Amino acid sequence: MNSYIIITGGRVDLQSLKGIMDRHMGDYSEDHMDDSTVIAVDKGLEVCNKIGIVPDVIVGDFDSASSVVVGVYRKMADKKGSIKFIDLDTHKDFTDTHVALIYAMDNGATDIYIAGATGTRMDHTMANIGLLKECADRRVNAYIEDDHNVITMIAGSATVDRIEGFDYVSLIPYGGPVADVTLKGFEYNVEDFTFDIGDSRGVSNTISADSARIEFEDGYMIVIYSRD
Repeated sequence: MNSYIIITGGRVDLQSLKGIMDRHMGDYSEDHMDDSTVIAVDKGLEVCNKIGIVPDVIVGDFDSASSVVVGVYRKMADKKGSIKFIDLDTHKDFTDTHVALIYAMDNGATDIYIAGATGTRMDHTMANIGLLKECADRRVNAYIEDDHNVITMIAGSATVDRIEGFDYVSLIPYGGPVADVTLKGFEYNVEDFTFDIGDSRGVSNTISADSARIEFEDGYMIVIYSRD
């Protein structure tokens, strides 16, 4: 498994982020040496600085990050030689987070966990959820995580595991209706059912055991684990 953790510039609860790091990375001290690669995206670098994370890769046009913090990490990169900076133009046709996601997949990521992808900017939140489609197309497991939600997207049948503390599981079609869906192992199962855009049928289900099965052949489904 080659896992990446991307910390981007949305709303990040520090305790929640520490929980994400503990679940997916274990030791996230400066000398972490495991299979996880940490990418800080623009203002996400400030979050790394607050909890003592030294990223492996730093991406952004740095229009929102503190210039002081960026400067500290540039000096650290020059000294250590193991931190990679990817500087982007402020005028571009894609977001900094998109660049980080592509970088992770192009470098062999099998699992990607994204913190700070949700927040007050709904346009960024929706765009970030949309980026999960590219991950699904490339068969990379990608998850947007915050204090109340874990969001992923699947393109075809998948087994989904229960996540402790996130009791609700909602299924929302993406890009168009998803037909012939069969759910097994949920509180509310269906067989050969069509999930239409704008229909709330898939909201607030629960997994009955340790895992459940979502079966369909064509289309994309957003899977949202959530808690109040």
